[in-house]
Amino acid sequence: MANRRWGRAFWRFRLADAIARGTSIGPMENTSPAQTVVYLDLARTGEQFARRYSSEPDEEGMRTVYEFPAELLRPNLKNSVHLPVAKLAGLVKQTGAKVLIIDNLAFMQRYSVPRETTVVMRELRKIRDRFGLSILLLMSGPRAVRYRGIIASDIPCSSVVTSFADNVFAIGRSGSRSNERYIKHLKPGLEDLSYGEAHVPYFEISAVNGNFPSFTHRDYANEMAVRANDNDEWEWKLVRKLKEMSDAGMSIRTIAATMDMSRSTVQRRLQMAISAPPLPAPEQPQATYRPYYMLEKCIVEGCYGCSLCSGRSANRKQNISGSIEGHVDCPDDCDICGPRRYRPDEVGVDPMLKVLSDDYYRDLRDWLLAGKPYDRPEYPNAQRYGVARALWWPGSEYWTEEELDEYVHWRRYVWQTRAQPPRFLMERRE
Repeated sequence: MANRRWGRAFWRFRLADAIARGTSIGPMENTSPAQTVVYLDLARTGEQFARRYSSEPDEEGMRTVYEFPAELLRPNLKNSVHLPVAKLAGLVKQTGAKVLIIDNLAFMQRYSVPRETTVVMRELRKIRDRFGLSILLLMSGPRAVRYRGIIASDIPCSSVVTSFADNVFAIGRSGSRSNERYIKHLKPGLEDLSYGEAHVPYFEISAVNGNFPSFTHRDYANEMAVRANDNDEWEWKLVRKLKEMSDAGMSIRTIAATMDMSRSTVQRRLQMAISAPPLPAPEQPQATYRPYYMLEKCIVEGCYGCSLCSGRSANRKQNISGSIEGHVDCPDDCDICGPRRYRPDEVGVDPMLKVLSDDYYRDLRDWLLAGKPYDRPEYPNAQRYGVARALWWPGSEYWTEEELDEYVHWRRYVWQTRAQPPRFLMERRE
C-alpha cells in the first residue's frame, strides 16, 4: 500500500527488476534465481513507460533507455478500464510466469466496495494456488495521520485485504526529505514481523545511471523519526545550494551530475530560488540568564562597589590560603584583589588603569556569560603583593624578619585591643 506520488511506481519496478535478475535490494535478500515476472501496469502506456525510464537528452537530443531483463514482461493494458480477474489465468499460462505484479487493485474493480474486493482477492488466491504464483498486488491508500505511523486499518477495505493477503507492506514518506521513503511491514505471514515501527528501512529515490529511478537503501530508523517534519527547511537549503553552484559559474548539466539530479529538476529549483525566503540573520551571542551569585553577580551586573565586593568584584581572595586581612589598599595589578572598577564619570584617575580595568571586567563578564568555556581571563602583568606571615599586607615582601615577627605578634595579641600598629608600619604609611 502507498499513497499516490509516494514512489510506488519506482519501488514496484525496482522490485520487478530485482526478481527478474535474481538480485537483492539492500537489506531485502533474494535467495531465488532469476524468474519470469509479468508486470501489469494498468495506468500507463508503453510510451509513458519508456519516457520515465530513459535519461535526459544529451547534446544531440538522444536519450538512453534503461534495458530491463528479458525475464520481465510488461503487457500493454493501458486501455483496460476494468480488467476481469479471469483474464489473468490465460496470461500466466501463456508466459509461464512465476511472479505476477498488478498495479493496481482499483483497475480490477468497478465500485471498490468490500464485497467486490472480497471477490477479487478470492479469485487471485485461486490463480496463485493453481499456478504456484507469487502475486504482488498494489493499491493506493489515504494519507497517513501525521502524529502516528502507518497502521493496517489505513488500508481501504482493510479487514478483507489483511484476511486474504499473506503479507502486507506499506510505503511511507519521510517528513524531512522529499526524496526519501521507508517501507513498513504491517502484517506478517509465517515469519515474524520484519520491519516494524521501531526498525524500518528507509531509501533514497535516485536515478541509477541517469535512466532508472530507483530505491537505494540508506539505513534503518524508528518510523516516527523518519516521519519528523522539517521538509520545508531542507528543501530551501537545497535550493540555495543549487543557486550558489549556479552563481559560481557551474552549468546546469554539471550541477545535475554533481548532485545526482536530472537537469529538469535542477532548472526547476533554480527558478524556485528567485522566491526563496531570505536566510535568517546570524545568531548573536546572548547572555545566559542563569542565576549568578556573590562576586559573579557583581561582575555580570556591573557593580561599582557594594558591601560584598567593595568595588573589586574580580578579586580572588577565596583562592588564597590563610587570612588576607592585611591586604588592603593594594594596586590595580594585584592578583589577589584584582583591579578596582571605575565609574564612567569618575575623575582624577589614571586613564591607562581605567582602560585596563574596563577591558578586564568586560572580558570577565563575557567569560561568565559564555559558561566559562576557557581559562579565566587574567589582568595584564598581575603581581602578588605581600607574604602569608604578614596576612598578605602589601609591601610585606620587603620587611625584615624582625618586622614580620613584630607584626605577627601585634595581630595575634594586641590588634583586638585597638593598640597602635607597629612603629615601622605607621612610618611607612606616612
